[in-house]
Amino acid sequence: MDPTLLSVLDSIPQKPPRSKLETHRELIRQLRRKGCTYRDIVRILHERVGLDMAVSTIHSFIKVRAKHRKQVQYELPPLEPQAPVPDTAKALDQSCSEMNSVQEQL
Repeated sequence: MDPTLLSVLDSIPQKPPRSKLETHRELIRQLRRKGCTYRDIVRILHERVGLDMAVSTIHSFIKVRAKHRKQVQYELPPLEPQAPVPDTAKALDQSCSEMNSVQEQL
């Protein structure tokens, strides 16, 4: 990168976190690991830290910061390969020609 652009980037201070929950991120993470629900976390933060928020705020905070994981649970299994369906027109033509040859023999 151009040295002038690097100096511009270095001169811009880093912005503080926008979420009031960012300072409690590790606490929230540990509570989730211990099996606390979002409602439990809201109650604990209200009682112990004095923060008031909706349950959806905790959900959004965690969702935005969550690492993307492969969806293994609750995933439908892939379809089993089925025998290929023969071309209907060809199958009908063969059936008709077979029937005609049988009738001719009679």
